[in-house]
Amino acid sequence: MKLHEDQEQAIDLAKKSPVCVITGTPGTGKTTVVKTIIEQYKQKGLRTALVAPTGKAAKRLAEVTGSAAQTIHKLLSPMPMPGGGFCFNYNRENPLEMDFIAIDETSMVDIPLMSCLLGAVKPGTRVLAVGDHYQLPAVGAGNVLKDIINSKKIACFELEKIKRQDPGFIITNCHRIKNGKNIEINNEQSKDFYFIDGNSETGIRDIILELISKRLPGTYGLDPFKDIQVLSPLNEKSELSCMSLNKAIEERLNKNPAIEKGRFRVGTKVIQCKNDYQNEIVNGDMGIVKDIGVKEQTITVDIENTGEVKLPLYENNLAPAYAITIHKSQGSEWPVVIMPVHRCFGTMIMQRNLLYTAISRGKKIVILVGQRSEIPKIIARNQQARRYTNLERFLN
Repeated sequence: MKLHEDQEQAIDLAKKSPVCVITGTPGTGKTTVVKTIIEQYKQKGLRTALVAPTGKAAKRLAEVTGSAAQTIHKLLSPMPMPGGGFCFNYNRENPLEMDFIAIDETSMVDIPLMSCLLGAVKPGTRVLAVGDHYQLPAVGAGNVLKDIINSKKIACFELEKIKRQDPGFIITNCHRIKNGKNIEINNEQSKDFYFIDGNSETGIRDIILELISKRLPGTYGLDPFKDIQVLSPLNEKSELSCMSLNKAIEERLNKNPAIEKGRFRVGTKVIQCKNDYQNEIVNGDMGIVKDIGVKEQTITVDIENTGEVKLPLYENNLAPAYAITIHKSQGSEWPVVIMPVHRCFGTMIMQRNLLYTAISRGKKIVILVGQRSEIPKIIARNQQARRYTNLERFLN
């Protein structure tokens, strides 16, 4: 595999350092670095582990590296405790027997989970944290990746050069947003990035519905359930929130009858919102409802990476997932990502890193729908909510 000079420098630093961070925006070659290191260590007979915070991120990591990957939780082997809750089988008293551990999507990892993982690392094990610190921080407490980088106490290398000959508008615009520049839009020439103008909330919603149900499946032969993902800044309180969009998309795509007092139908696209180790599904796993047993009060869901899982019909942690929040999209990628852009979302949440994270989730096509004049305003807002953490101070 031909490596660029900065990739060789990153690999050299990672192999010399007991703990190392490699960061960079999309297209800069982070995955190639991880793949190369893993292959070299495997050839030496070393015990390696590839982990990510979510099942979807772990699956993507395995696909791009060609090596087995799993969630951090699965690596640490959770065990149920009497009375509820769980504890990890691997910890300080029972550390992991590994020579090298690579953590992908580290920006998503919160303080408690990182503490559990590092607590289970045996002295002498090398740790590589890979991530994009320009993305949104973890949903949970802390700001692990940025704190580690800002401390300047841990070896860190940022890959900055785009490695692809034709990066396309998705990667180009990610870099422009990171640098505080307005995005480039050229609907006639672009093959991967489009902006469709819309002004009213209902008008934007109708465009999104048309894209999902007719235009994208008809033009590209895409599966509207698996290949297209709508990302919204807000979960509720807007016609363009996840709650409103999910209801509208369900009505358009899913003709199966609704179940009395039920939130789902057969065929509903859903997302798991809480870790469920008993059924081996974790927060962020997505699937399709395959069966609803009204008499048995059960719901059967075909979960990605896991297969069919039978859950209680009412007391479960599932939510509709035709549209999910940008925060929930971290660590995942889809062939097509659609995002509404409108002033109704307000200024507090519509910050540069939110737009950056949403656009970077698209693998082949990103479509923004709404008010074009809002884009430069969003990019100009780079005052993310401050997180009060002590990790940087402790490291120093």
